[in-house]
Amino acid sequence: MGCSHPAATITDHAVQGYEGTSIRYAWRGACDVCHRGVVGMTALPADLSDEELISRLTAELMAYLSLVAAAPVA
Repeated sequence: MGCSHPAATITDHAVQGYEGTSIRYAWRGACDVCHRGVVGMTALPADLSDEELISRLTAELMAYLSLVAAAPVA
């Protein structure tokens, strides 16, 4: 049985570079239930507050995990 990944947490993030008015972040996160780990990289606007940044990174993590949850299990 697979995990539906109902919640996840960003465990770490770091600035990797700048792209015009955006900042490129490397991030790491995990499902709060099955603890499946994910790493990613994304560019976000430079003017985000810390709360907005974590919210956007978490949304990206959840989007990835939803794809994994929807994939057929062999």
